[in-house]
Amino acid sequence: MNREEMCILVVGAGTMGSSMAQVFAAHGYRTYMSCRREEHLEQAKQRIETAIDGMVQEGLADESYRANVRQNLHVCTTARIPEFAGSAGFVMETIAENPAAKRELFQTLSGCCRADCVFCSNTSGMDVFSVCEGVVAKPERLIIAHWFNPPHLMKLIEVVRGPKTSDETVEKMRALLESVGKKPAVLNHFVPGFIVNRLATVINRELYSMIGNGWISAEDAENAIRYTDGLRYGFEGPLAIWDFVGLDITMTVSRGVLPTLCNDSVTLPFGEELLKQGKTGVRAGEGALKWKDAAAYEKKRNRRIIQMTKVLEAWDEEDKSEE
Repeated sequence: MNREEMCILVVGAGTMGSSMAQVFAAHGYRTYMSCRREEHLEQAKQRIETAIDGMVQEGLADESYRANVRQNLHVCTTARIPEFAGSAGFVMETIAENPAAKRELFQTLSGCCRADCVFCSNTSGMDVFSVCEGVVAKPERLIIAHWFNPPHLMKLIEVVRGPKTSDETVEKMRALLESVGKKPAVLNHFVPGFIVNRLATVINRELYSMIGNGWISAEDAENAIRYTDGLRYGFEGPLAIWDFVGLDITMTVSRGVLPTLCNDSVTLPFGEELLKQGKTGVRAGEGALKWKDAAAYEKKRNRRIIQMTKVLEAWDEEDKSEE
């Protein structure tokens, strides 16, 4: 993939869009970041500088990284997209989760981008393939690549193919993401929640049920995960854990557990009660757990993501050396 010739257009300059644009620019891709208002572009540029400051402090970047971003990142308002879209090999859509807005955007892009440009949505759950049915010329180039927050730190990206997405588009997407140090996980069939949020819903459905029934406190539930699977998931996932324990044991246990699991299929009563009380999470000061300072926690969270990433990368190198 020729980085000097490749142009990437990121539509949306919020938390996700600005961080994604930073990643591509830092790795040598000419990157355009767009949104409707000039002041939002300026705010996005400041967020990027702050993010780079944090990376430099933790040894993940140096001033050459910052120089690459400044050199390769260009900003423009949404109205000017047609001026740059014709040279884009990839478009990354990160706008609000509004079906009508996404449909309108992809219709515009379809009219001004070249035929081989890959159209990629960062939606966290929307079926953009149905939303954009009939408005995208060559729908085989439409795909989802769901990044996690903060995108400049989190490695995994869920790549979701639609019913018409081509193998070529999937491989192009995978190659691009790997070229900027990411780890794509391909889902070959669209399902709500994709991979990670689907699993998170399963886990939290059971934890919310146990807390709501008074069987366990939220703090103990959190620690039960942190100090078991939380310790292990960095080097072995749930499939590997069961393999290590032995399926003869884990399958026997599961046969006893399955009939007793929470089977709420519409909503989660404990979560609805939290919402009713205005306990929406970290920024509200309370969710299932209590929180003091949202900004301080976000900073600490980012630092810990960096520290854990360094450990995981060291383990990856160790595993490679043993192959």
